[in-house]
Amino acid sequence: MNTARLRPRAAWWPLLLAAALVVGGCAAARGERGLTIFAAASLRTVVAELEAAWLQEHPDAPLTVSTEASNVLAAQIAEGAPADVFLSADTSRPQQLAADGRTAAAPVAFARNDLTLVVPADDDAIATPADLAQPGVRLVAVSEGAPVARYTLGAIAALAATQPDPAAFAAAVEANVVSREDNVRAALAKVELGEGDAAFVYVTDALGAEGVREVPLTGAAGVRAEYAAVQVSERPLAAEFVRWLSQPEAVAVIEAAGFETAS
Repeated sequence: MNTARLRPRAAWWPLLLAAALVVGGCAAARGERGLTIFAAASLRTVVAELEAAWLQEHPDAPLTVSTEASNVLAAQIAEGAPADVFLSADTSRPQQLAADGRTAAAPVAFARNDLTLVVPADDDAIATPADLAQPGVRLVAVSEGAPVARYTLGAIAALAATQPDPAAFAAAVEANVVSREDNVRAALAKVELGEGDAAFVYVTDALGAEGVREVPLTGAAGVRAEYAAVQVSERPLAAEFVRWLSQPEAVAVIEAAGFETAS
């Protein structure tokens, strides 16, 4: 009696297995249609906006986005991380990946950004960038290797060149560094939370920040960053995304976020 009841139930297992395979196959197909994007931390907000615009034209190709300092992402790609496209806050790392045979195409410049100095909005201790050398200033920096760290060194060197003793100025600024964060967004957050008096970030980061104000960098200290996109995987959709970044729909999003687009 019990055996008779079990037989019909057992007969369902092949059908359930087949259904599971179909569902799994559909999920895999959805994954194959989407793209994995590695993007610099300073692109976090604009990439979310780009995804919305991309899905308007490619509804079956969602983006899975990972953001971190460009040097960290480049190292992951070099070690075989499965990215389709890499959006870097510089051109040198995509170029190095291409030279090492880690990309499927040459890098393409797609945006530009300017370096700026942010300080707490309610604190007037830093009126000009030269005040960074004053004793007691808490400067939040970004770890060496990140593009913004290199841009920051360039800005500090340019500022030092305007001082009576450039070496002493640079040493004083370095002595005021209280922490080195993983990426530019983390450095900005420290100033927003009152855990630092100043940080070098990108203009686009400052635009959306709360409780901070900019101390503009002028002259040679006004460093400009160039962003590059590179196709990492061989997938045609990855190549399509890189091309799409120069199309009017993407350009409008990039410029609305405060970036300049590459000509």
